[in-house]
Order: sequence, then structure tokens, then C-alpha cells
Amino acid sequence: MSVEIKCDNISVGGSNVTLVSVRNGESGIGMCSSGINPASGDSSTINKFFYIGSDPVININCPNMGSSVTDKMISFSSGFQGVDHDIFDAFTADLNKLNRGDSLTNSLKEVFSLLTDGVYTVYTSEYYPTDGNGLFFWGAYNITHEVRGTAEHSTSIGNRPYRPCFLIPSQPMETYTTKTKQTTDEAVKSRRVQGIAYHLSGFHSVLLKGHHGAVSCAENGIPFKCAVIERVSQPYTDFYPAPVKKTTAPPPQTEETPAEGAEATTPTPTPVPTPAPVAEEREGISGFRSASVKIPLEAFPKDVLRLILETHPDVKPPHFKTLMNKTKAVRKRAVTNNILPREALDNCEMMPDCEMVESAFAIDDISESQLNALLAGDTELNGRIIISPNFYSSIVTACNFLQFKDEQRFVNFSISILENPDLNATHEYTARRLARLSANEKAYRFFKNVIASDDAKYEKFLTVADRYVREYDLNKNK
Repeated sequence: MSVEIKCDNISVGGSNVTLVSVRNGESGIGMCSSGINPASGDSSTINKFFYIGSDPVININCPNMGSSVTDKMISFSSGFQGVDHDIFDAFTADLNKLNRGDSLTNSLKEVFSLLTDGVYTVYTSEYYPTDGNGLFFWGAYNITHEVRGTAEHSTSIGNRPYRPCFLIPSQPMETYTTKTKQTTDEAVKSRRVQGIAYHLSGFHSVLLKGHHGAVSCAENGIPFKCAVIERVSQPYTDFYPAPVKKTTAPPPQTEETPAEGAEATTPTPTPVPTPAPVAEEREGISGFRSASVKIPLEAFPKDVLRLILETHPDVKPPHFKTLMNKTKAVRKRAVTNNILPREALDNCEMMPDCEMVESAFAIDDISESQLNALLAGDTELNGRIIISPNFYSSIVTACNFLQFKDEQRFVNFSISILENPDLNATHEYTARRLARLSANEKAYRFFKNVIASDDAKYEKFLTVADRYVREYDLNKNK
């Protein structure tokens, strides 16, 4: 049977959301579970892999029986040789259509046909070409390791939607060539969309197309904007204030008849306090979601909702046995003299990391009065917790949020923390955060004064200050 692709535009909270329903898909792109691997000796880890065509691309180990709040162990598949030419050409053709001005739904039809059956949302968003920890994404997953920010649900963000913004490669590092990069150096200047990404887990997506373009963008400081495909499959339940029941005051008690000549008084009814609304969970689920959007049940077209209920995100494709056999293969080590540009790698170290982005989605805003309360050592203001009952966690989140949202307020807040000896438990972390602003003149002047001072309150971050000043002077004299 031929692939059926249906696109719907729905409104969710005043925003337009594009849904793509796929039936009879080719199962050429997806993620599936291979269960527990007895040979690993760890019976608490569920093994999954992301595949393209008949090749496993990314190995995903999910600790704690696949807990949704635990970060994953991720690595590039040892048996992967590269994407099949037909699939690679389909990615290239769809990206070219996007940059010729076609809509997302029209441009990505070849990619949609490769998906497994289900419902997806499609949008464009800026990505940082890193692994979320300051390393350029291409080559950062050669060894299996825990990747921060890959848990499906962040305990800091809770039930809020968020935008994935870090990358995992779908091509081996040895496919990088300087000749191809010279072409993309010019191409990225005119592209409105630089790549195509498929959301994998948490803040991370697999880059299907655009690896060389990511190098060019990272080197030249060009935003790396991607067309993003996210599966809508996870149920969610929102909490609502319970309705306040009206309570009537009891009738006034009958007083004894006053004595003759005494003045009669009318008893004053005792006011009944209105109970505060209590958050309660509605019966059943509120809707289905992906990472970036929560869609209530009533917003789905009926046929789309039925497709979500009928399909499973980790379903095994027809060629599952072929994929499993290839996971055991070990490809020959490639030897290449091509080296990524140093400037691209240095720029990645300065990009927002996972902690910063997580904090940016964890809170909506923070006022000056709340910041002043934190500087005074308080975690509450007007009887309400500002961020967290834990003071250190509150400082960390506030710093990361401001660094992501408002650099000037971040610099002022960080310097205020570092000037306060009572907050020395947070000094080292805050100084390292401030030092990420490699060209900030106010931070430079502060760190220079720290070096010139003999004050003991600066002791914890003297090394950070010295390195920052030396690098600032070096870059200034270039």
C-alpha cells in the first residue's frame, strides 16, 4: 500500500501547530527497543537504537528500566557505515525545496514517507551544533557516555513544553571533507533553513541533513536553523484549580429578649473565609504532547487522535532482525587528515549549554526584587518560594536563566554574588558562568580588579579571573 500523508493546522493556546499524520509509512526513520541485553550484565538498562533505512545509527541505553527522568547513555553505532544513497538524496532534495521557498509540509514529503506510522508536529527552530556540554556534536558520541539533557522529562522543567536545541550526528565523522565545507561556507549565507532534524529525546535531536553546514555556521557565527520533526505520542495530565464551593453563613443565633428599656441589637454574622483553590488532577489525560507542544484532546481532529491511539512510538520495523544483526558489526576504523576548524570548536564552547537552556524553560521570569532577595540569602519573597527551597539550586537556576535571556542583568547579578563573601559557596560556579562571556568589558574590569586585590573573599575564583583576563587581553591584541 502507498504511504498516506495528511497535514492539519490546528490552534493551541493562540499558536498555530502543524500536525502530520503518516499511515503505511516505509519505516525508514525511527527508534525502537531491543529490550535488555543479557550480555551486558546490566538487567536494569533497556537498549534502544535510532535507525535510518536498514542501518542502526545511534545506540541508546536507558538506565533504571528506561526511566523517563534519567539521562540516556548514547553513542554512535559501531556498525554504521553511512546513510543509504537514496535516502541521503531524499534529505538533500527536501532541504533544497525548503530553501527555494516551499512550505514545510510540501518540502518534507519524502522525509515524511520514510517515517513510521504515527502523528508528528513540524516546525523550524534554531539549534546549537553542540552536544549540550560545549563540544561540537559531530564526533562527540564516539564513546558510550551519559549525555546531560537526554531524559524525556526534566525534573526542573516539569510538565512545561520546551524546545530541543542540541544535536546528535547521523553521519560518521570521516565523511567530513574540507572541500565540501568550502561549498557550504557560501551556501549557509543564503539559506533560510540549514538542516533537517528528528527529535530523539529530551533536548537532543538527530541531524538528518546539514552536517557540513553546521561546521560552517559554527565557524562563522551564523544561526543554525533546522526544520524539526517531533513525534506526538506522550499523554499528559494538567492540574486545574478545584472549583470553590460557595459556603453560606449559618443563620444568626436567636438572642434572648432584651430587658424592658434595653436597646435591641442585631447580631453580626460571622464572615466565612473563602477556601483557597486546590490543584487537582482531572480524570483521565488532558491530551498528547511532544517536547515542544502540548495539545489538548479537544484540539485534535478525530482521525488524528485515533491514529495516535493505534500506533506506538517504539514499534519494531519489519526489518528489525536486519537492524539487530548490524548492531553487532564493528566497522573498520577510518583514517582521515581532515580536521574541523579550530574557530568552530572554540565557538561551540561559548554557546548555551544544557544547564542554561534547562533553566530558561524552568521559570517564566524573575524580577529585580526576587534577585535582591536571593542576594540577601533568602529563597522566599512575600511568603512564596522564588525558584527552589534550596539556595544553591536557586542561584544556579537564576544565573543560567539570566545568562540565556538577559546578558546585562546576568553580569550585574553575577558580580553582586561574587562581591558578597556570605555567598562564597556559589562563587566558583558563578565565576565560571561569568567567564563564558569572553568579550564582556564589565566582566573583564571586574576580574582585573579581583586579581589586583588581596581580598580573601575572591580566593575561590582567582584562577578563573586570571585565565579570563589573560585570554581577553590576548584576543584584544590580535
